[in-house]
Amino acid sequence: MDKRKRNVNFSAAEEELLVELVKKYQNIVENKKTDMVMWKEKEECWRKISEEFNSQGVLVARSCAQLQLKYKNLKKVVRKKSALISANSLPIMNRLNACGKKKPSGCYNRKKAKESAQKNASVIAKIPKLINYFTIQGATKTIWFKITINKTNLWCLTLFISLVSDDPALWTTNEDTINHVIEHGFKQNLQNSQFPESKRIIPGTSSRFRYLSLSLFQRTLLNGELGNREYLSYSVTTGSVYCVPCRLFGNQVPIAQEGWSDWKHPERVTDHENTNDHKNCVLTMIERNRKKGKIDSELIASLEFEKKYWRNVLTRVVAIVVSLTSRGLPMRGHNECFGSLHNGNFMRELELIAQFDPFLSKHIAQYRNSGRGKVSYLSSTTYYEVIHIMKNKIMKTIINEVKNAKYFSIVVDSTPDISHTDQLSLIYRYVLNGIPVERFIQFIPNTGHKSKEIADAVLKAIHEHGLDIKNCRGQSYDNASNMSGKYSGLQARIKEVSPLAEYAPCSAHSLNLVGQCAADSSQESTAFFCLMQNIYVFFSSSTSRWTTFISHTSTNITLKRKSDTRWSARYDMCFSLLKNWDSIITSLINIRDSTSEKAITKNEAKGLFLHLNKLETAILVLFWGDVLERFNLINKKLQSISIDLITVSNLYSSLINYVKQLRSTSMFEQYEKKALLLSNVKKYDENRKKKRKLAHDETRKNEIVRDSRTKFRVNTYIEIVDRLTSELKKRKIAYDEINNNFGFLFNLTKLNSVELTNCADLLHKKYTNDLPSSFANECIHFKGYLISKLKTESMTILEMQQFIIENKVQEVFPYIEIATRMFLSIPASNCSAERSFSALKQNALKTT
Repeated sequence: MDKRKRNVNFSAAEEELLVELVKKYQNIVENKKTDMVMWKEKEECWRKISEEFNSQGVLVARSCAQLQLKYKNLKKVVRKKSALISANSLPIMNRLNACGKKKPSGCYNRKKAKESAQKNASVIAKIPKLINYFTIQGATKTIWFKITINKTNLWCLTLFISLVSDDPALWTTNEDTINHVIEHGFKQNLQNSQFPESKRIIPGTSSRFRYLSLSLFQRTLLNGELGNREYLSYSVTTGSVYCVPCRLFGNQVPIAQEGWSDWKHPERVTDHENTNDHKNCVLTMIERNRKKGKIDSELIASLEFEKKYWRNVLTRVVAIVVSLTSRGLPMRGHNECFGSLHNGNFMRELELIAQFDPFLSKHIAQYRNSGRGKVSYLSSTTYYEVIHIMKNKIMKTIINEVKNAKYFSIVVDSTPDISHTDQLSLIYRYVLNGIPVERFIQFIPNTGHKSKEIADAVLKAIHEHGLDIKNCRGQSYDNASNMSGKYSGLQARIKEVSPLAEYAPCSAHSLNLVGQCAADSSQESTAFFCLMQNIYVFFSSSTSRWTTFISHTSTNITLKRKSDTRWSARYDMCFSLLKNWDSIITSLINIRDSTSEKAITKNEAKGLFLHLNKLETAILVLFWGDVLERFNLINKKLQSISIDLITVSNLYSSLINYVKQLRSTSMFEQYEKKALLLSNVKKYDENRKKKRKLAHDETRKNEIVRDSRTKFRVNTYIEIVDRLTSELKKRKIAYDEINNNFGFLFNLTKLNSVELTNCADLLHKKYTNDLPSSFANECIHFKGYLISKLKTESMTILEMQQFIIENKVQEVFPYIEIATRMFLSIPASNCSAERSFSALKQNALKTT
């Protein structure tokens, strides 16, 4: 195998030439950027260097790669030599080069370390000790400092900190004490107004004593005004009183030096404060305070300016954070650079406000894109902290409100977010100032779908919030078996811990299930809703077909699609189909007869037209339009937070009565007449009559054969009405069981005393720890109070609670207020949990 041919070494002249050429293009060659543009510029630069190098008459032509490699090797050599020179002295380097050694020996390193230590020790010995700058008096505090140089502990220092006592008798009068008192003030030591240490025996007696009186620290002027003697200080150790200004500034009177304790002659203190020496000492102290205050005021003014400046910045930042988070908008973008089109909503709002706010504009110009380590309050770190503080404050406020209300209920529901993580929403319902409120607390991720897992997560959250589960008076979930199961569902597990937590299924969800059961009760009804969805899909899936429909409609109501969960969407779909009936028929005919449409499209239009252009379809449109209109209006009412279970039960009863009226033959005939006018179809759809196979001993003599009209009315219309009635009654039972306990409050003024007493006693037996045995007597009294206020009409529980608060009779009827508060805390729906799911999409993006 042939050996690789070795290149000719660079001469010294060639190395110097290469260095000169690189200096010429240094701004490109030494550029630290690594993007594609810079890479191409460097490649072009080295090509130029190679051409200039080879044009200088060198012996061997060099390629770009060879020149680059040589330049890198030269830089390595220079770095090594620089490191050796900086680490060691030049003479030893010369000796090492002469001996051919690359590193100094260990003996040399130890010698140099010893010399360095001796040098540092000599320098430290010449430095005055810090203890010489402090005067030791009173208590002392010792702090040890260890300074390590070259991995060697060289010296330690003991620092004494002067602490001036609060007792003036222990003071050593010097400049340090004066400065300390001027800066920090002094105490008069009046905590114990009995002054037991001031005990002085009365001359001539053996068992009679005098004590210092608190009145000595006050003086009465000639006009009767009282003033404080703020210059006096009581000494606990000597039991005497000292004049602080005179003690500090050299007045040699006894009250300044030894202290004064002649309690029999308090007027001598007045004589002292009127002397010129005392007044001069007080003026000296005031002047020293004024000079000290001037320095402090300048410092304080500077600090206040800084505080005001950053508060103004934070005021704008917090306002933007509140604006964005309250609307569920993401904060961050792809970068955090001012001037970028992708810096996110937070920085975009800052830039927008800065256009009209000179203060913020100047701040951004000074601190924009400052990077880490510099305070600007404009980065994501700041608004993360702001959001966290806001969250903690809101959570603390809500929990305090729940604790003050005492009674609360829980609303729980779960759904997966866009990251496919199951999120459990927890809501607290309680009464605040007489009005029920529902507050979202948190999302609990990945709790599982089993009732035990959900119950453990909910109970853990309630415990972490510091709430007592025994005060839980209600719970509301959807009708899923893991939530509403009577024996092993979530509601059963919560009742095991808190037996008084009444379960109320979501009234709005239950009403949707009623409609779902009725819609699936017959084949014709199921086919009707599928037909409406197919019509929407047929027109909306093609812009051409949608344009055809729009061109034939004269209303602003367009076709709507079906929703499996929101029955208000089904009402919208029926309403739009009814209003656009003729437009849809005309559009389908035009598409069916069009020569430009595909055969499959024409065939689909023909099939939709045949199914739509029926008398049965027209009757179902009118019937479901009326029913779903009522259901939709009541469903919206049920989603209100302020609704109570008695109102829910009454609304269900109204629907039952309404549906029963629709069952009559006259109502069916009325729908039939309207359908004839709508569809212009005079006959029912005739299907082939099926003949039942007869047994060997049967005849067809008395067999009843129903016509198409009777078959539709019996098998479809009446079947739907009966299913609606039965489902409404079944769902209503759950609310009636709870209302049996509190329902008498709704008709308080209409019950006689015996009935009222019996109902109140039943409620007392259920809530023995909340309502006393005298609750019935209080109800009778409250009934009389309502009659005296001319409140003879029935009141809702909410109106009763607000009536008690507005008239401020909580102290007179406390247990009526407690009963109404417990009832109002029971939720009627879990719509608040459903509303919280709308924030999950934003949360999965960049909101935090």
